[in-house]
Amino acid sequence: MTAQTMIHGAFKGQKLADTAINACPECGSLNLIEDVHRGELICSICGIVIEEMAFDFSQEKRAFNAEEVDNRKHNGSPISALSDISWMTVVSTDKNSSSELRRAIKWNSRLSWDKKNLLTAVNEIKRVCINLSLPRIVAETAATLYKKVQRCNVLRGRSINGFVGACVYLACRISKIPRSVNEVYAEMPNTTDREIRICYRVLLNELRIKVPKISAVALLPRYASLLGLSPRMTSLAEKLLAAFEKNGTNTAGKDPKGMIAAAIYLACLQLGEGKPQKHIALACGVTEVTVRCRIKEFSCMPHLRDQIKHLIAGP
Repeated sequence: MTAQTMIHGAFKGQKLADTAINACPECGSLNLIEDVHRGELICSICGIVIEEMAFDFSQEKRAFNAEEVDNRKHNGSPISALSDISWMTVVSTDKNSSSELRRAIKWNSRLSWDKKNLLTAVNEIKRVCINLSLPRIVAETAATLYKKVQRCNVLRGRSINGFVGACVYLACRISKIPRSVNEVYAEMPNTTDREIRICYRVLLNELRIKVPKISAVALLPRYASLLGLSPRMTSLAEKLLAAFEKNGTNTAGKDPKGMIAAAIYLACLQLGEGKPQKHIALACGVTEVTVRCRIKEFSCMPHLRDQIKHLIAGP
């Protein structure tokens, strides 16, 4: 029997003995509950926590394959795509070191092109995700996508910022978080909108990812808050937009902000709180012509055709 086993046995025996003879110091009750998840000993009568941060010496579940063994390991830091960058040990030098040693250390401390590229991209991904208030899972997904596309050898001659913006936008689409390309581009002044879109298409072609479609209804509350709409008006605009998408109208290639602006404008007309098309178009980032074109498409819905025509014509 090893010393560690003897110590564990002594702690376990002492714990069981204390639990068996101890009573609640407040009410004297012997009805004690042991919470193994929190490591607490609680009185069931008065609710006082008698013991906390207790050791759990119970046996873990058995593992029957390699996957279960890996899932139940408790050692090591959590693996993250944002921090999983391999570094090397740098040996310090002094004046008495030989020139050959100093030269070897100098070359050994230099990062390769791949590591420099990845380090720059990961830092930029963190910055963009923090500025956009995105959850950590989006940043980790974006870093994973960048590592995958780096292995495909398509980064040579292309902008790092372009692929960073494309990875962040694709990670938002995969996580179903409503963010547009323009929002990502606004946080990256060192690239262009066209460059991000080109890199986004390269990502889809190289990684062969099927991106889930983001509904325009998920983007509507943000623009409704910018316009200061009431909850009733926002709810009506969401219903109009959901009916428009459900109607089977072809929305491929169309900017969802145009459909959102049209739905908000029609909801304002229906509730008698008319807002100028210019203000709605400016808040949504589209032109007035786009808003009028989307209103015509809304009027093509059979069950809303007469109602929308009446709203546009006015009293």
